[in-house]
Amino acid sequence: MPEQYEVKRIQSYLIDAGIKGQKMTDFEFLPGSEKILKDGTRSQWKDWLANQKILSIKTKAKYTFIQLDQGTLVWHYRFTGIPHIRGFAYKERLYTIFNLPVLQSSKNYCRFRIYFENSKVLEYLDIRCLSDIKYFPHFQIHELDIFQKLAPDLTSFSPQSFTEWKKGVQPSKRDIKQELQDQFTTPSGIGNYLACEILAHAKLNPWLPLSTISSKQYAALCHGIVEVKKLCEKRTDYHWFIVFKRKNCVRCGKVVSRKKHRMSASSQTTHYCSNCQT
Repeated sequence: MPEQYEVKRIQSYLIDAGIKGQKMTDFEFLPGSEKILKDGTRSQWKDWLANQKILSIKTKAKYTFIQLDQGTLVWHYRFTGIPHIRGFAYKERLYTIFNLPVLQSSKNYCRFRIYFENSKVLEYLDIRCLSDIKYFPHFQIHELDIFQKLAPDLTSFSPQSFTEWKKGVQPSKRDIKQELQDQFTTPSGIGNYLACEILAHAKLNPWLPLSTISSKQYAALCHGIVEVKKLCEKRTDYHWFIVFKRKNCVRCGKVVSRKKHRMSASSQTTHYCSNCQT
């Protein structure tokens, strides 16, 4: 969190707030900023961004790319980071499942501020300082290594044929949930909650080995991806979940199982219905 659609909504929020096309006039560091802005000193960051204009704001997978006059900012929010524009609320455009500080009242977690020539102020909030923000001088967005390596994301998903898909995953020993959460395989932008819900809609077991997937199971997977994509595009709330953060499966009523993923170092828990997802 945030995953593909939260990142897209943050992009829309920033553009609607009026910072695109504006010049940055000052940069204020607050406690915790050094954990997020690791690649430079305070003076370096001030020099890098001083008087640069935001030309465009784009997203891919879980990343935000901000094109400046003389380089690109890359923002990875991780689990607990989010930008706010002072006086401009997210309201119904963005909600949160966990600890994302969507409400601007959480100012104790503000880590840095950017001031703009039109008097707008961007306040970056991060509860646990897990965000990763980098600046790449003299690079356009499309030239960045990370932008090129990230697979096409969920918003542009178009199913491959089973034969073509199978060619790409046959050597892999991992399971279907790991494949879904890989940002370098199509579609990217999928994290824990999206993967859990896609597999719930597809009625597939999260630990299904990729090498054993049949054409029928692949068709179910594509159906699950498309259905979840439609729901994410239509709704900003999370009431449509079948299993994630649910006590009982919405489909069959059985208790939702929660289990750490056996082949992942992550602390994330997989939510699934052992009755529906066989």
